[in-house]
Amino acid sequence: MRSINEEVIESNLKQILLTNDLILVVKDNAYGFGLPLMVKLARKYNLNRYAVKNIAEGYDLRCLAPEAEILILGKINKADFPLLIKYNLTPTLNDYDDYLFFKENKISCHLAIDTGMNRFGMKSGFLALINDKIVKAIYTHLYAENNLDKIRFMEELARKYDKRLHIGGSIAYGKTLFDLRVGKMLYENALSFYGQIVNIKELKKDETVGYDGLFKATKDCLIGVCDIGYANGLDNLFNGRVWINDKYFYCVGKCCMDHSFILVDDSVKIGNRVEFFGDKISEDEFVIANKTTKYRLFLTINQQNTLK
Repeated sequence: MRSINEEVIESNLKQILLTNDLILVVKDNAYGFGLPLMVKLARKYNLNRYAVKNIAEGYDLRCLAPEAEILILGKINKADFPLLIKYNLTPTLNDYDDYLFFKENKISCHLAIDTGMNRFGMKSGFLALINDKIVKAIYTHLYAENNLDKIRFMEELARKYDKRLHIGGSIAYGKTLFDLRVGKMLYENALSFYGQIVNIKELKKDETVGYDGLFKATKDCLIGVCDIGYANGLDNLFNGRVWINDKYFYCVGKCCMDHSFILVDDSVKIGNRVEFFGDKISEDEFVIANKTTKYRLFLTINQQNTLK
């Protein structure tokens, strides 16, 4: 099960606002943390700019935030143009075809400039479009820590052409005073993840546990069976540490869809809570041990596990 600490998200938000104005990235239901929560915090701090990945997400957000400026980061299908207008959503200009369509239909947009991510945006030709009145802002998305030259390039463009600029990627924080388009950084360390011991098994020396018998007891021992497995977000071979009854223990063997195995002692009982990360184990430690990323961590655990 998961637990969300709203105060941590609010603290992250306040920290960024000390230096930068924000566009809140709330795609995939705010990384699984929930659109209502983010809209509530945005209103508290007088923020009304958001970014989502498609028109469907834009509609969901529009229902919660009628007054918001909502940017669609992904490509817009021309057939969806009526929905774009109906829900008052701002599209991204990704290529020259987009420009011709937006220009013909007098659609205001943000111009995406590809500085090396090679996902969306224009790598060339954007200088011919940047001064058009339909272009209300320019932006890029950073892809690596050493992107300071990309930031300076975008800043120079914004100043030269007097355009609003927002830079995506939490790694831009602390490197520019222009607007940030932030997702991951908002949600870091706000999530806790727990399971429960549902069975205790006694293993004799040389007995194995779990699929493929990857763990073999070197002596008589106890195995705590936990109700968290790979369906809940664990890597099949997660062997990181957990916290039970004021002690650290380690997962062993290969986990199942709904269960994992922990080498415990006789202080552990059925019903005890198992912390995978939270108060005693950091989110960063779990990410490394679980061979994952913060993005996958948030989405998987938020989607697959219920609130505490």
